[in-house]
Amino acid sequence: MNFDPVFLLNGNLKNLSNLGIKKYYQKKCILKHLYRKGTLSNPEICKLTNLSSPSIHKLLNELIHENLVKDEGIGKSIGGRRPNLFGIDPEARFIIGISLGHQSSEVAVFNIKNQIINQIHTIDIHLHNSQAFIDKLYGFAMEIINRSGINMDKILAVGIGIPGLTDPASGSSYSHLNYSEKSVKELFEEKFDKPVFIDNDARVMALGEFAFGLAKRKSNVLCLNIGSGIGMGMILNGKLYQGNSGFAGEFGHIKIEEDGLLCMCGKRGCLETVASGLALERVAREDIGAGKITKIDELLMGDLSALSSEIIIKSAQRGDQYSIDLLAKIGEYLGKGLATLIHLFNPEAIIIGGKVASAENFITDSIQQTLNKYTIYQIKKETLIMTSQLGEMAGVLGAMALVMENVFEDVPASRMPV
Repeated sequence: MNFDPVFLLNGNLKNLSNLGIKKYYQKKCILKHLYRKGTLSNPEICKLTNLSSPSIHKLLNELIHENLVKDEGIGKSIGGRRPNLFGIDPEARFIIGISLGHQSSEVAVFNIKNQIINQIHTIDIHLHNSQAFIDKLYGFAMEIINRSGINMDKILAVGIGIPGLTDPASGSSYSHLNYSEKSVKELFEEKFDKPVFIDNDARVMALGEFAFGLAKRKSNVLCLNIGSGIGMGMILNGKLYQGNSGFAGEFGHIKIEEDGLLCMCGKRGCLETVASGLALERVAREDIGAGKITKIDELLMGDLSALSSEIIIKSAQRGDQYSIDLLAKIGEYLGKGLATLIHLFNPEAIIIGGKVASAENFITDSIQQTLNKYTIYQIKKETLIMTSQLGEMAGVLGAMALVMENVFEDVPASRMPV
């Protein structure tokens, strides 16, 4: 597999001399700070890395020669001589972010400064448990890369968010693309010939919110992904929480109704059976079929098969009382589940993401009312309930963030030794 010698060595440090290992970490530490903080001066990098000014000067010159860092010119004076500023070269490397969905998937290419190249691209393809799905998605991604004019040698890695039970350590999915003895990670690495990082879609979305969205600069946030199912990513003490086996966040499978409907997980009464996008569509389809009066009919134009959560939300936005009540009921179920989580985690914020999040106050008002009823005021009062501002971008942004989290994982948390 084609590992990047600067950013990812995949355990091949044994092939380097002691001096080579030291320089690898020093350079990577500089790149990490430039990536996360933007342009920095030599003195600022010295302070962050605990390296001397001559050492930083030499390392920066090498990084510039390797086309990884750019001299950004003269910065503002903070007393004395105005310093030169240095920044990571946005064209140095690129990342492929992929967000897999049950009905469609999003693909985007990012430069190393988190900027999307062109736009997010959507492919309407069902998440089939087959090699054909991987082949088609890979072909779609390669078409985007080729149209962008990016050389594959500059592709650093691929990040993928996938629904269902996912083990990020092994890159295996227990819900999808498990037709082979190989993990999802291995299947995609064979196609791209690049390192691939996999995680559950809700946790990937949480990373997107943490890096680019409403969870930025927050330490304890619960991020819900409400689409066909319900998933959750948790930022706890400033880090993504994955749990002992990597399965943390299966919020959709907490029991909410005694002897309720059978869930796809095999259990009865799960939150997902009453508060997901699919549950929303199922109830509306049953009610309309039974003659319920609603303005949803006007949007369907007689085609009940076209019913979707998006249409129900649009109907509510047009003032349809049935749709408003239906969304409020979804919010009530979610609120009951979230009440328990608030008592357990005392979060700063709960961010509602996914397709159903576009309902905004039609759901969040009901959630708030339910929380007022079921939570201790002193615990809940400072918890913000918000809908994501990233929308459909959260998945691919999170996939990009997933790559960069792994890229800099081996850089020591403390400052570099002199």
